Amino acid sequence: MYACVCITDATLRDRLATLCADQQHIRDAAEFFVVCLDVHRLRRLIEYRGLEWGMRERIALLYGATDATMVAQNMVVAAESLGYGACYIGAVQNNVDVIAQELSLPPGVLPIYGLCIGVIDPAHYPPLKPRIPRDLCFFENSYPADFPAQALEAAYAAMRVKRDWLDSIGVYFATDGTMEHREPIMARAWRQQELDPRPVE
Repeated sequence: MYACVCITDATLRDRLATLCADQQHIRDAAEFFVVCLDVHRLRRLIEYRGLEWGMRERIALLYGATDATMVAQNMVVAAESLGYGACYIGAVQNNVDVIAQELSLPPGVLPIYGLCIGVIDPAHYPPLKPRIPRDLCFFENSYPADFPAQALEAAYAAMRVKRDWLDSIGVYFATDGTMEHREPIMARAWRQQELDPRPVE
């Protein structure tokens, strides 16, 4: 339940780069893909042979996003195993409804993110990124009721690169952050692409 649209038209790629927070590497990368969840194709296959489509929106969103993520991750692993670099473009979600229209995506197809693949400039080879400590991600038998302050501080210490990590995550996840601004855009895109979950009857 995924589809990848490879953007080869320079003018279209420039428009998409502008819609994705004006990220220059979208314009410069050897390859740029928009990775989508896609239940449209599956619906066509079901209806083509005379069955009635039964998948609802919540399952479509969950399975489609999962499939799109797995195929994108496998593309990254394959590219990196061949010596190429890759960069996910989450900013596709900043204008996901407009991007769906730019790509003529039918109902049931929704952009999840972009993916740049190309040769890494040796002068700008990216360092390995830090990761949240394992004991805040992997648990045995159950999820903890809460995280102790010491564990939370350890996460901030591990993730600090050039500044306090709160400065980085706050821009995205705090009040008036990127994710809050994306919410109405995503809701609009879900309706536009006929993926907005209906009330359970």
